[in-house]
Amino acid sequence: MSSSEGKFTQAIEKHLLPLANKIQRQKYLQALQNAFLTFMPLTIIGSLATIIISPFYDYTTMSQTASSYAFFKAWGVFVENYGGPFALLNAATLGSISLYTAMGCSYFLARHYKINTIISPILTIVTFLLLDSSSVDGGFSTAFFGGEGLFAAILIAIFVTEFYRFLITKKIGDISLPESAPPVLRQSFSSLFPIGIVALSATALTYVFHYVVQIPFPQAILNCFHPLVVATDNVFGAGLCALLAQFCWWFGIHDTAVTSIMEPFLMSNYAINAKMFAAGTPAAQLPHIFTEPFFWNFVTIGGSGATLALVLLLVRSRSKHLKTVGRLGLIPAFFNINEPVLFGLPVILNPLFLVPFVLAEVFNSVATYLVMAANLVNKPYIYPGWNIPTPIQQFLATMDWRAAVWAILLVVLDGVIYYPFVKVFENQKLAEENEADSMTQGASAPAKASEK
Repeated sequence: MSSSEGKFTQAIEKHLLPLANKIQRQKYLQALQNAFLTFMPLTIIGSLATIIISPFYDYTTMSQTASSYAFFKAWGVFVENYGGPFALLNAATLGSISLYTAMGCSYFLARHYKINTIISPILTIVTFLLLDSSSVDGGFSTAFFGGEGLFAAILIAIFVTEFYRFLITKKIGDISLPESAPPVLRQSFSSLFPIGIVALSATALTYVFHYVVQIPFPQAILNCFHPLVVATDNVFGAGLCALLAQFCWWFGIHDTAVTSIMEPFLMSNYAINAKMFAAGTPAAQLPHIFTEPFFWNFVTIGGSGATLALVLLLVRSRSKHLKTVGRLGLIPAFFNINEPVLFGLPVILNPLFLVPFVLAEVFNSVATYLVMAANLVNKPYIYPGWNIPTPIQQFLATMDWRAAVWAILLVVLDGVIYYPFVKVFENQKLAEENEADSMTQGASAPAKASEK
């Protein structure tokens, strides 16, 4: 590494690394990220329910002589007659993502503060139902239970947990029972007034939004965040997110320092797409491209840096070191796990791989956004998870065979980006290996001569 590169790296470590570490350790972002990871199975189950109730083609518009007509007719008739429970399953999982986010975020914040991890989430749910819902025929409206209410749900979780913590820390309204009383009962009574104060505050806020502002609380929050959503849900925002994430990761700063900030936008956009598709909106007319499955299924193919193509190149390398790393990382790469390559090659802090490591993912992000914007590939409305092999995950995210073809093409193009850099590194390694072999042979020659 040259002196200029060394100074640049030192400057990054001095100024950027501390900031990234603070972001990664930020309690609200950590709580939110842990909440998303915890209920990921629910989003996957909800996605499967979406697939079941959403046939790829409407059999009523197909020719009866088509080879697949019988299949899609049977599927469509099944959904018409028996799809109700699956639609309910979708609504109870993916369609209620805001409710679970509020509950999960409150739980992890309460655990961080070492306060009651049952009362805080329950109080958050009560507040969520007051502010994020309304009374409909004696029940609760679920209009903002999905992605539309996600930002409001996050704010509710933070506000309720922090307010409740403040009240019990300051012992405001604390009721102290004798030591002889059961511990659970003493804890319950000590929380009575704090719970009441939080609940009444939420009720008062609900009154303000319903009767004074006359806009539902989640809609008001959504209006505030709308400019930011618009600013990120475009080709420049998608490319910039990939650029910052990879640039940080190359320096050893995990890409979650960037993606955790974007997670609420990605998840909200995805949930809105899924809800609208389940309601009958065609995939080509869905409002969002920059979503959770867009980033994790199309941008990071093979793991951060789109390294599946890199691994395939390494497997065919003439260098023993590169080929060994490629073989060790091949199977994990198909499941989007690339640590064996990132640290075994290495890619991290290797100046030679900075450009392709950043460029491949930015290219995938920008190119995929443009392809989806042109309706050449369906917009994603299903999140199958990040660790399903390519191109299966891309097909499942869009239920579009063209997405699978596009994913294979992306791997090829990523390979073109990585290829010249791999060849340079390969030549370096071959020279080192040849020199090591020569030294080994030179050292063994005198030993053989002495034996004779």
